Amino acid sequence: MSASLKVVKSAGLLLTLQVVQRGLGIISTLILARLLTPEHFGIVALVTIALNFFDVLVQTGNQQYIIQKEQVDEQDLNTAWSLDVAIKSTMALLIIVCSPAISTYFETPELTLALSVGALALPIRALKTPGMMLLARNINYRPVFKLTLWQKGLAFVTVITIAVIEPSHWAIIIGNLVSAFILAAGSYRVHSYRPSWTFIRARKQWNFSQWLLMRGVVGFTRSQIDNLFVSKLFGTSQLGGYNLVREVALLPALSAILPMSEPLLAAIAQGKHDTAILAYRIRLSLALMITALVPLTTFIMLYPELIITVLLGKKWEAFAPLLQPFGLFFFTFCLFELISDAVIALGKVKMLFWFDVISTVSIIVMLYLWGTTSLENMAWLRGWLAVTTTGVLLAFLSRQTGFRFLQLAYLCLPVVFASAIAAWSVSQLSLTANSALPEFLIRGSSFVALTATLTIIFAWLFLRRREEWQQVVSLTKSSFI
Repeated sequence: MSASLKVVKSAGLLLTLQVVQRGLGIISTLILARLLTPEHFGIVALVTIALNFFDVLVQTGNQQYIIQKEQVDEQDLNTAWSLDVAIKSTMALLIIVCSPAISTYFETPELTLALSVGALALPIRALKTPGMMLLARNINYRPVFKLTLWQKGLAFVTVITIAVIEPSHWAIIIGNLVSAFILAAGSYRVHSYRPSWTFIRARKQWNFSQWLLMRGVVGFTRSQIDNLFVSKLFGTSQLGGYNLVREVALLPALSAILPMSEPLLAAIAQGKHDTAILAYRIRLSLALMITALVPLTTFIMLYPELIITVLLGKKWEAFAPLLQPFGLFFFTFCLFELISDAVIALGKVKMLFWFDVISTVSIIVMLYLWGTTSLENMAWLRGWLAVTTTGVLLAFLSRQTGFRFLQLAYLCLPVVFASAIAAWSVSQLSLTANSALPEFLIRGSSFVALTATLTIIFAWLFLRRREEWQQVVSLTKSSFI
């Protein structure tokens, strides 16, 4: 089977899986937003930020290392697994020791026990078989599909059950532990590879991973610095609302678009030795992602109050204006990840690290100087800074691979025109619904149907026009021969 066909099949499989996950995520958000308070979500946000930071500190880049290697043997896999387990177990112990100091810094006593329990997810996830990396390397996601269904389904049931019995931040923390355990245990059922303890290839892997590790620390700081500012300046309750609205904006990215794009990384890595193939795959990958992102971003920015009211309830309406700037953040979040992966596939990890350092320092300075006056101002500034950094990195990738901006723009024009026309048309609808849900369903379904139809029509017209121009160019050239 060709790499392109594998990518298409895997992307379709992952899309189906993530539609289920997104459904569970939306249902979970609907329920939890009505059971928990902004303060609960604030504590969860602080726990998540702390755990993610420590997780970044112990990222060995094992999956990227295995995927990009031309040949992989048991020593590579066993070393990757051993490093992951050893480092993440050590970090979990460190988190437990440091949790009292962290809770004191954020002036939130509940963090001490929450962090200590939540830290156990790090070593549990690391125990999964390295055979999962072989599945990603071979662009074989069918076994992952089954395992993830069980993982997300059981974690969802756990979270909702605990939240109904005793509404608190513990519902999400314990659900995360259940998810980690199912992933680790289930991985040995979906792949036959059994790891053994060794560090024989540790030096080689570290030479590859050290820049990814440092980049991870910098990247995490860039992604969470606004949350840290909000926590210190506006308090835990405001952080809960700010972070939850940001999660709503990123829900399609984290649950569907980014996982669906995983096969694109493997395809890009496999074509990196052929300049023409690499440029084509990068251009096509970017065009596919932009086609998915533009309609979603448009709808998010058009109807922030409607979306927040339906998903979270009326008690979160005060935070609804934040969804508009987070629409920009959502769009660039997905693109930045894909562009970064493409740069990594080119072997430019060191360059990417220094780019992240410079961009992160710039973002911190600008947020501190101009973004601390209000939550909304912080969100808008964060969104436009994300657009700027993504554009600069995209320009670098274009220069390195020559995928041609104009061709990419041409491929994206159909969905841009379609989304603009659909947005105007749907905004003209006069609805007198008694609640927000019917209006959301009517506007949402109308926007999706109209955008999809117009995108197909415009794509056909643009393709036909392009073929006509190619024929004109060919005839012109032949007349001079």
